[in-house]
Amino acid sequence: MKEHSDYGTEIASKWTEILNESIVNELYPTVHPIGRETFSLYKEFPTGVFEYALDIDGATTFIREKAIEPLKVSPAKINEAVDPGNINQDSTRIKPNHKNPVMVLQSEFLTDNKPFCINGNHRIFETNRSNNPEIEVFYFRELEFIHFFYDRLSQATYYLEIDFRNVMIDKRELLNKKNDAFAYKFIL
Repeated sequence: MKEHSDYGTEIASKWTEILNESIVNELYPTVHPIGRETFSLYKEFPTGVFEYALDIDGATTFIREKAIEPLKVSPAKINEAVDPGNINQDSTRIKPNHKNPVMVLQSEFLTDNKPFCINGNHRIFETNRSNNPEIEVFYFRELEFIHFFYDRLSQATYYLEIDFRNVMIDKRELLNKKNDAFAYKFIL
C-alpha cells in the first residue's frame, strides 16, 4: 500500500500509527462477552481468515434508538442470505431466541456483496419452508453496521480493507474528499 502512491504512503503510515498506539493490545480472537448475543462473521483473506465480532444485542439497541423500520420481504428472496452451516438440522437442539430481530448484512468487504444473515437464520429458513408470504428483516448495507462491531480490531480491519482497496484502485469510494481515508475516522 505504501509503495503504491503518495496517498498510499500517507494512509499506510496512519494505519501503522493506529496499530502501534491503540490496537496493539487488542486480544485476538476476540473474547465474546458472557450474557450478550454475538455473531462471528468469518472473512477469508490471502493470508488467512479473520473473525469479525458483531454485537447482536447492540445492533438491536441501535435499531430501537434510531427507530429503523424492517423491510417486509419474501422469505424465498432472502433465503439466499441463510448460511446452511448455521441451520441446526436437529430440531431438538434448537433453543428459540427471538429477542433480537432478523438481521442481514450486505457488504462488498465482509460478504462479497451478497446478503448474509447475522441473526435469524432459522426464522428465515422456517418461514421459507412454511411458504409464508413475508418476513420482517432489518437489512444493512456498507457502513450502516459499523456500530455492530463490539471490538476495535474488527472495526479497524473493516476500515483498513476499505482504505487498502481505495489506495489500490486510486478511488475514494465511500469517502467525501480526495485525500480522506477511514484511518482518519478511526478513533484512537
